[in-house]
Amino acid sequence: MKKRGKRWMTHNTLFMNILPEEQERMRVCFKAREAVFQTGETVMEYSSAMKKIGLVIYGRAVLYCCDEEGNEYMIDELKKDAVFGEPFLLPTDFQHYYVKAEEETKVMFIDYEHEIKRCENACWHHSQLVSNLFQMTALQSRKQMERIYVLSRSTTRKKILAYLNHLSAEKNSRKIHLPMSYTALAQYLSVDRSAMTRELKNLEDEGVLKKDGREILLLQRHV
Repeated sequence: MKKRGKRWMTHNTLFMNILPEEQERMRVCFKAREAVFQTGETVMEYSSAMKKIGLVIYGRAVLYCCDEEGNEYMIDELKKDAVFGEPFLLPTDFQHYYVKAEEETKVMFIDYEHEIKRCENACWHHSQLVSNLFQMTALQSRKQMERIYVLSRSTTRKKILAYLNHLSAEKNSRKIHLPMSYTALAQYLSVDRSAMTRELKNLEDEGVLKKDGREILLLQRHV
């Protein structure tokens, strides 16, 4: 892990409508620091004492849950502008939650207590940043609800189609590039990798889709 804390990313959603010079003052106010994590490195471990939030600047990370028996489950995919940490506290009595980088990932950490408490100087940019954070957490919650919908489908086939239809609608295109490997997709959908591969082949044989590596063309849209 490489630590970096020299400058803020002015094009990041968290700092929308905040001038660069104001961002620099906020870096000190919110005790912000940046770090770059390589593939496989742990970005954050959840605990009841956690008092910070993380913001993905670039890259891809995944929130995992490990149960008492050592089984690992993918909970959420975290890409640019995703937030995690204190606002999304999870039950840690019997499960272990942690965020792991799936590729080189840059994260900004901010002290959460400084984020939510009233600014002594009544800074306008403080209020703007809190507003931006609320919008980002709302978007994150919506994405989690979308995944819950996919996972609630009763069969592997329906989960695959629900996920592909969602990607298609998001890009407004029937041509889809999977943002993850098929192994990661099986984990994301909570299905067996072999069963998913068979179902994808069935869908291709039935003329529902065409597959070329991670490129998928939806020929029909139904669940």
